Amino acid sequence: MRLGSTSGRPAAICLAAMAGPLIVLAGTAAPATAAAAAPAAPRHAGTAAGGPLLAWGDNQYGQLGDGTVTGEDTPGAVNPPADLRARSARVGTFGIAVGTSGQVWTWGRGEEGELGNGATTDRHRPVRVRLPGGAKVSAVRAGADFAVALTTAGRVLAWGLGTSGQLGDGARQSSDLPVWVRLPRGVLVKAISAGADSAFALTRTGRVLAWGDNQAGELGDGRPADADRPVWVAIPHHATITTVGAGVDHVLAVTAAGGLLAWGSNSAFDLGDGKPGIRRTPARVLLPHGVKVVEAFAGRLHSLALTVGGRVLAWGDNEAGQLGDGSFTNRPLPVYALIPRHDRIVTLAAGRDFSLALTSSGKILAWGDDGTGELGDGMDGTTRDVPFQIAAPGKVIAIGAGCDALSAMAVVTKIID
Repeated sequence: MRLGSTSGRPAAICLAAMAGPLIVLAGTAAPATAAAAAPAAPRHAGTAAGGPLLAWGDNQYGQLGDGTVTGEDTPGAVNPPADLRARSARVGTFGIAVGTSGQVWTWGRGEEGELGNGATTDRHRPVRVRLPGGAKVSAVRAGADFAVALTTAGRVLAWGLGTSGQLGDGARQSSDLPVWVRLPRGVLVKAISAGADSAFALTRTGRVLAWGDNQAGELGDGRPADADRPVWVAIPHHATITTVGAGVDHVLAVTAAGGLLAWGSNSAFDLGDGKPGIRRTPARVLLPHGVKVVEAFAGRLHSLALTVGGRVLAWGDNEAGQLGDGSFTNRPLPVYALIPRHDRIVTLAAGRDFSLALTSSGKILAWGDDGTGELGDGMDGTTRDVPFQIAAPGKVIAIGAGCDALSAMAVVTKIID
């Protein structure tokens, strides 16, 4: 079903009814098997094999990539060039995907140069980002009006709006072509993330760099000033970070021991420590006793974490049911989303006020706000406070949204008519 396009200020980005018994009621303790397990390496949503793209939700800038500006409330095919097979993708006011050849494709809103193709116009179908010669990309993330990309050599590129320093090149100027982020000498990066107006890089030694807007303390360096080149997040000396997930203006970082740190804005208790006020340096998220996590994801005002046992913790704003615990009550501390017992979750995605989960069998679960069809259930406007399965036309191998996104994306092995 097609939806009418929405109007108003662009959203920032930063990626069937449920049946069967529930694992556990929200807020109860995790099973002993999950608590006793050692932290596992996260299974990321990208895939080396790649496949075609699906998209759904808001489309006022053409961010669904189907050649129109009409929204969709069920997953539909992106209309790509013939040589685009995506490994992973994100979407907000613009879409962005990494192809299997290391190229990057973008579409949707382009006013600030966020499409990286040397122009400042919207595109309703994918166009290729003009990467520097020889550069190949392994991961991409998108902010409100800018994008960051991790190269296979461990360097970082950025393009789009740069007035808050979010391109990290020291210039505080926008660019419609990729520029190199000015990493400290000798530092190599293994993962990236992006908030609304800030970006983050996880180094190969387990430290975190940040740059861009810092009004809410999202750079985590203890200072209030923005940064137009990377600064070190004040991670505790004993902690090694394995993954980073940025929301609009709060950030989550998983430690090698399975713990979780958070910093930045805390307006809806989205930092998960039960205390009010922003944090300009990382604070410990109060996970349930004995629980270890492997990945964390942040939306506008809510947070998600994937546990070692394949379960989902959620906290923060819940006015649209985006925590998935069967209520519309905000949660200052992590609670369990009501995932069906037979589903094991392998990765997550958080949008503005909705959440997605990918199961080990290649299915998507969704919950939260559905004002622009972002839940993909064909019932635009029906919020869900409990996860349910989306009917996607194919086996899903990757999912993506964005921290303030009103749309979502998925990679499938092939599209089944």
